[in-house]
Amino acid sequence: MNLSNATRRALLASAAAGVLTACSSGAGMQTTPAPVIAPNTAQTDAHAAVSSDKKTAIPTLAARPNAAQHPNHAKTWVSPDVDGAPRLLFISDYGADAVDIFTMPAMKLKGTITGLSSPEGECTDAKGNLWVANTGLQEMLQYSRTGTLLNTLSVPNEYPASCAVNKTTGDLAVSNIESTSGPGDIMIFKNASGTGTAYSNSSIYQYFFLGYDPNGNLFFDGTDSSRTSSYFAELPVGSGTTKTIGLSGATLHFAGMVQWDKAGNYVALGDQQCGGAPAACIYWVSVSGSGGTVTGTTTLSNYQGGSVCDLTQGAIAANGQQYVAGADYETCGYTATTADRWRIPQAACRPTTTRRRASWNPSALPSTRSRS
Repeated sequence: MNLSNATRRALLASAAAGVLTACSSGAGMQTTPAPVIAPNTAQTDAHAAVSSDKKTAIPTLAARPNAAQHPNHAKTWVSPDVDGAPRLLFISDYGADAVDIFTMPAMKLKGTITGLSSPEGECTDAKGNLWVANTGLQEMLQYSRTGTLLNTLSVPNEYPASCAVNKTTGDLAVSNIESTSGPGDIMIFKNASGTGTAYSNSSIYQYFFLGYDPNGNLFFDGTDSSRTSSYFAELPVGSGTTKTIGLSGATLHFAGMVQWDKAGNYVALGDQQCGGAPAACIYWVSVSGSGGTVTGTTTLSNYQGGSVCDLTQGAIAANGQQYVAGADYETCGYTATTADRWRIPQAACRPTTTRRRASWNPSALPSTRSRS
């Protein structure tokens, strides 16, 4: 089936080693993340990593209109000092069939894993190893943080799009955007091995992103078959049945990142069309039963001060390093494509209506699409 669609958003798949944390919440204090956070105008480490359409029937979150395929035929390279780096950011480039490795928080390009087939979402395990959804070949690939292939899991008749690891059990959860015969599903591989067990949700046809909380509950999102309605859902720990979570306080227009904020006990839920416009934001969702309350919204600005178009799977740093990292494929044509980090000031963790910004350097990536 050919699923090319000019309305699709770009997938920027990124994963950072470490647990999720954003703002610390004190006793009796409601946490409200920063309204706006932005990088500065400096650009360094130019590197081509732009997502694009495949001229195949592979379903993708990364389809881009008017963008050329540009496979990276170079050999895999990784700088030796990556092994000692405390924190890394991995960004998959669907169009180049590659994954780029950046050190954090400096955003220095330190390697590129090549030879993949339409790679999309990523996640890391408790040892810091990387799992990549190698969508084109219907498989999950595990790499060491230094780029050595460690394991391959087959996902037959499915198109894996993203993943999450239960750091307590070692289980690998994979979201399959679609199958060769129709709708996708969520697949759990016990101990990240063997044959996965599939779970589905009646509201969702295409499954996008997912993330575990510390108790083993798995949250995920996706769209209906038309990609016009998005849904947020959960597979509770120990259950064989998923449930749709109704949101209050915001509308999920187009499913984006799903991660757990350990410090604030939130799900960080991304929206690729915040407010119905081509701009990315993050909702901080407190879940209770089948309901989710959006307690705050963080919008992101690009290095020119405009809207970030395509931060779809950002990573929020651990160990007190309060920043969001990821990239903006800029299918909207606002600016050049960049890999960025945005700081979340501690002051943003307090209830406030003050608009606050923090500046950090992005790594500029040349865009293949002219501005519109």
